[in-house]
Amino acid sequence: MKDKRSIKQDLWYFGDYMGGFSGTNYNYIVYLSIALLLFAIALSTETGLEPVFYRLYIPYTYELIEIFFIADYVGKIANTWSLYSYKPVHLLTSTLKLRAIVDLSTLLFLITDFLPNSSLPVISLYLLKVLILFYFSDLRDIILRVKYIVFSHPAKTFFPLTLLAIVTYSLAVIMYLVEGQMDPDHFGSILKSLWFSFVSATTIGYGDVTPTSFLGRFLSSTFALFGIICIAILTANIIDLNARYDEETSD
Repeated sequence: MKDKRSIKQDLWYFGDYMGGFSGTNYNYIVYLSIALLLFAIALSTETGLEPVFYRLYIPYTYELIEIFFIADYVGKIANTWSLYSYKPVHLLTSTLKLRAIVDLSTLLFLITDFLPNSSLPVISLYLLKVLILFYFSDLRDIILRVKYIVFSHPAKTFFPLTLLAIVTYSLAVIMYLVEGQMDPDHFGSILKSLWFSFVSATTIGYGDVTPTSFLGRFLSSTFALFGIICIAILTANIIDLNARYDEETSD
């Protein structure tokens, strides 16, 4: 087998299924195609569009993306096979690479309409394809950076999240005890109270649910302050880990 590192990849290189990166310019086309696909899926769930969108625009977009995905898959298979010097026995090997299977599965779902493109399994598969494309492109650094921030020092990341979870659950218990009888629709159980406690502790504060008693308002405000502290600790730790990643990768 040829060493893929010895192959000079130009800006329009398709990439391969042996870990070879796609060319920068080709990646732009891939990103645009993925964005168009996700936009077309979102558009297809709308019910108030003009009929021409459902008859022409959305199907035509799907057709263009199908053609591109077919070309992308065939191109990567050909490049992978070339690394094996086009030996017939390795053509099957090239198609059984994990990324090749994901790409083929995505292509089959898109072409056959076995499941609606707006269904959860299909969208999840498309998002997996996006992540794989990112990992084997110039945007790989983003994934590696997030991985470093989350897993390199778990205590710095998960301590404030665990503390925030404790604050959220504690507030839900308290709001159930204090407000449960006055507003059973929103605070009639701990599970019902979790929505209010979550948006309060995370400082989102939609305002769709509010306590009515003075004690409930006072306690929810107090716990919201604890939530702000947890978010601040998490933000500071992420900034620190992001700086550490830059230092380690620059060495």
